Amino acid sequence: MTKEEQQAYYAKREQELLERCRIKTKEQFLDECEKADIDEAWYAFTHDRSKPVSIDEDTVYYGKSGETIVAYPFHRWDIAFRELLRYKEEYEWEATGAPYRNTSVKWESGVNMTSRFGNTMTLREYRFSEQPEQEMLDDGWVYDHYDRYLGCSVYHKTASASSVMRNACIVFSLTKRTDKRDADTFGFTEGVYLCGAYRYPVPQDLRTWIRSERDFPVRMSDELCQTLTERLAKNLIEDEFEDLRAFQEAHRNALSAAFDPKLSEHDQKKAFADASNRAEAGHPAVDNHEGSRCHIVIHNNLHRAYDRARLKW
Repeated sequence: MTKEEQQAYYAKREQELLERCRIKTKEQFLDECEKADIDEAWYAFTHDRSKPVSIDEDTVYYGKSGETIVAYPFHRWDIAFRELLRYKEEYEWEATGAPYRNTSVKWESGVNMTSRFGNTMTLREYRFSEQPEQEMLDDGWVYDHYDRYLGCSVYHKTASASSVMRNACIVFSLTKRTDKRDADTFGFTEGVYLCGAYRYPVPQDLRTWIRSERDFPVRMSDELCQTLTERLAKNLIEDEFEDLRAFQEAHRNALSAAFDPKLSEHDQKKAFADASNRAEAGHPAVDNHEGSRCHIVIHNNLHRAYDRARLKW
């Protein structure tokens, strides 16, 4: 292919992608924002994290840390507009003063699934060792290769959907307004809305339905989500609060036990990190996304532990 042919091919490809975009220019973006009653104060055309959404030449920034890098500049407008609509929905809901809402219902297995054929799934796992680990091989994993870019060994194995289902859970994501109890217990700022999550075991009688969903395990139908919500989430707020309180105490105790004044700064930080990771395992309310209720609890505890050890954060 000549240079001219390459240029023609990429120009045609770019035009095809542009035609698929709903919003193609900055002018159209401004027009759509006006039609959707999106406040001009919610966005900026330079990188500005103080805004819900900001846009520069090749990246759309949203929320506390979200960002999407685009291949073509015109992709910015659809992405930014979508994030603004999400922010508007959240903003309007918070204005109602409602104490909380469920934002999503998902299936979570704790394993990396790469493909599914009928009732058979292919799972992938990674280990930070260059040579095959006998423990993994004994557990049925097949060693694929050592990925030098990632610095880990890659394994795979097949499993039935029913066996994966036994260790799965249903995750309810939520947004909750911080009340006085939250503020007193966790140190959150009262009145602020924070995200969180809670996990319930998959009901035995619904496993077949879940596995039969067309888009399983990527997403579940609205009907199934409604059934799961009615069945499991009756006490969601209390369940999440009680487990988060239990986790806060367990996490503090784990960090306290990991403190050793004889350790070097590097080893002490590693000891705290390892203890924190162990404490997180198995708690239904653990949701270590930046800015979430659990994330704040974890970081408040770590700050206390670092202060005690006289470490710099």
